[in-house]
Amino acid sequence: MASISTSRKGLLIGALVALALLRFALVPALQTQSAWHERLQVLTKHLDRSVGVKQHQSAILGAEAALKATTTEAQAQFPSTPSAEAYRLVMQQQIGQIVASANLKLTLFDWILDGAVKDAGLSYGRIRMQVDGPLADLAALHTLIEGTLPSFTVREVQVSSKVETAELSRTLGTLTLVGDLFYRVQPAP
Repeated sequence: MASISTSRKGLLIGALVALALLRFALVPALQTQSAWHERLQVLTKHLDRSVGVKQHQSAILGAEAALKATTTEAQAQFPSTPSAEAYRLVMQQQIGQIVASANLKLTLFDWILDGAVKDAGLSYGRIRMQVDGPLADLAALHTLIEGTLPSFTVREVQVSSKVETAELSRTLGTLTLVGDLFYRVQPAP
């Protein structure tokens, strides 16, 4: 019986050594190999992308030039100004002139807030204005402002009548416009 227990002990020690080898040598080696394999796959993907970029370099540069031209063209509709304050003054004067040319009365003009659309490189000022006059002229003014100022986006329109008459052209009312005036601030030299 002593020989059986000795052979069992040897067998158990051998199994223990084999398990220890598996745990401390083979498993870490397989994990390291798996990590290296994943890193190699990532590097291969980066290399494939780089090769694709190099092969399509002229098409990419052409698309970039077309995008710059389109962006420049789109930005041209938004006035460029040295500062927000200068833009405010110019726009308030311009809107005042538009209202005066329509023979209407500007009763309120207020800058509500300033903001920016960073992705587009644009700033804006939100305005609120009220104009009094005949309803037909107020409707024409609304059209005139949007047609004259392509950088103006209407957010809210309210029209109320004060004195109603049978003729729309003689009915007096108030037009309230809330909108955003977009512009580009010139970079400081």
